[in-house]
Amino acid sequence: MGDKSYDPGRSREEWTRREFLKLAGAGAAYAALGGAGVLSLPRTVLAGPKVVNLNFTVWSYSIDTIQDNINKFQGAYNGAITVKLNDVPWPQYHETMVNRLSNKTALHVLYNGGDWLPEFARAGWVVPLEDYLPRARTFYAPKIVGYALQDMTYNGKMYGLPYYADITTFQYNAQLLKDKGVAKPPATWEELADQAKFLRGKGIESPIAFEFAAGLPTTYDNFTAMMFGRGGEWFDKDLNPIFDQPNSAARQQLTWLAGVVKQKLATVLPHETDVVKAMNTGRHVYTVLWNYNLADANNKAVHPLAGQFKVALMPGSTHETQGQCKFYNLTRYAVDQGQETVDAALKFIEYFGGEYQGQYSIAKRWAVEKGLGFGQLPLFEDADVKKSFGQWIDFDMFKLQASKARARRHAVWEGIFGEFARVQLVRAISGEAPVDEAIGAMAQKVKELRAQFK
Repeated sequence: MGDKSYDPGRSREEWTRREFLKLAGAGAAYAALGGAGVLSLPRTVLAGPKVVNLNFTVWSYSIDTIQDNINKFQGAYNGAITVKLNDVPWPQYHETMVNRLSNKTALHVLYNGGDWLPEFARAGWVVPLEDYLPRARTFYAPKIVGYALQDMTYNGKMYGLPYYADITTFQYNAQLLKDKGVAKPPATWEELADQAKFLRGKGIESPIAFEFAAGLPTTYDNFTAMMFGRGGEWFDKDLNPIFDQPNSAARQQLTWLAGVVKQKLATVLPHETDVVKAMNTGRHVYTVLWNYNLADANNKAVHPLAGQFKVALMPGSTHETQGQCKFYNLTRYAVDQGQETVDAALKFIEYFGGEYQGQYSIAKRWAVEKGLGFGQLPLFEDADVKKSFGQWIDFDMFKLQASKARARRHAVWEGIFGEFARVQLVRAISGEAPVDEAIGAMAQKVKELRAQFK
């Protein structure tokens, strides 16, 4: 698969010790697990007749499941806490949250992500979870995968517990590749272009399908993951742009994308659901998507080619990819409402993102029922999760790619930059603008934002 360190002959025990440490980001993090299993923390049911009401805002995904989880939470606390759910379409989520939070709308807990955390935290809209729930740092942090913990951390403070954490993966139709005489998936982007040309000669006109749209936040994610495969980064450790350097990984990848689209070797579609459906027509072989989409693609109850799709390491010199975490975040508004509200919100966050009665029940449910990735390290060794994931993915390959995942470096202005960048990326990929022009526009935007937020 282009990585000599991957040996399918290794035992699970040998693999786990070597690669699982990488997931934790440090040996000490895994040591905190102690191999002793999951601890159970005491819970107390709120006493008294007073009911605490919380408002919980999410983006629009699997709302029925979220509401069912809320119902279970309310039952666990005997109705002493009620939770009103509000959802916002994913493409409008960042802008909507900025407007609501800046206007002090009644929000107690919300979905957040590493790309928006610096902006929201700097504005004072959200607060560090560890300041109100100390065991977030002492008990939970050592049990969270490195890229997820990075995404939940700002200025050294941990702000949440994971809703889900996932990686972007390179996905392909293994059966179609075999039928057309290609021995293995590509190890580099250049090799992918060569394979695509070969497959065109075998009757597949557009072997690659990508998800890119100017209004879609995932556009920025998909491109970042591809660039990471080349070992690249948007910014240095001081958040100075490096993507605009003459031979940067970003410039190389954007040039490559514009080239395969121009040659019609790749088809650009506006949403992941469109890509999954298109891959199941047999007209495309390769794609790059958030990993949970593979669970959908391999769902035999829904798709005709289910079972044919696999993951390979992200093409490129390093085979790295992007890992990210979306998490439950406590708001300043909740804190300002007083201790009873804070206590209720903390119980809610811990029930949803942490342990309840010794189990990561909500995160596990998302993993088993929806194929969502997770940030809680114990779930990588959970028998039910491994069995469920094993129905649609090679779990060892998933863990190997996860061990090569990293989060982006996040600036306070990244939410604004990401909205601008995805427009420029689409302009370049579609051929509307030269690559150098798009790169230049993004670099100029960074200069303006750094001055604005100085």
